[in-house]
Amino acid sequence: MTDSSISQKPAYGKLKKINASTFEYRAKAKYKGNDTFAIKATGQGPKASGTSVITVHATIK
Repeated sequence: MTDSSISQKPAYGKLKKINASTFEYRAKAKYKGNDTFAIKATGQGPKASGTSVITVHATIK
């Protein structure tokens, strides 16, 4: 992965980019339930480059 960005922010917490391959999610204090966010990642493979959107569905208990 050569680059990444937040393409959809979570509704019930904060998402912070640490580096191109690491993000930190923190739910709001005392929140319990579901949250969703998406990360756009770009990289170079052996024969081509491309971009993917990774969607995370989290359950906070």
